[in-house]
Amino acid sequence: MNLNILLFASLKDAAGSSTIDIKLTEGDRVADLIEAIRRDHPQLSERLDHVRVALGDEFVTPETVITEGAELALIPPVSGG
Repeated sequence: MNLNILLFASLKDAAGSSTIDIKLTEGDRVADLIEAIRRDHPQLSERLDHVRVALGDEFVTPETVITEGAELALIPPVSGG
């Protein structure tokens, strides 16, 4: 399955785009998604250790299974006041 992943903040800057495309197989989990991003987009690799992954409007765990058509976003830690 082909997925379009939304990127925010420093991830968007590092990728030079607000989205990236990733190919996964049916039954892959969020942990597999992160590894695929490390492999296909190495410029994002060092930023992936602390990102939160959102599926739709909820944060998910590394064990969450991704299904075809899933709306996924990577959200890095943010600081401010």
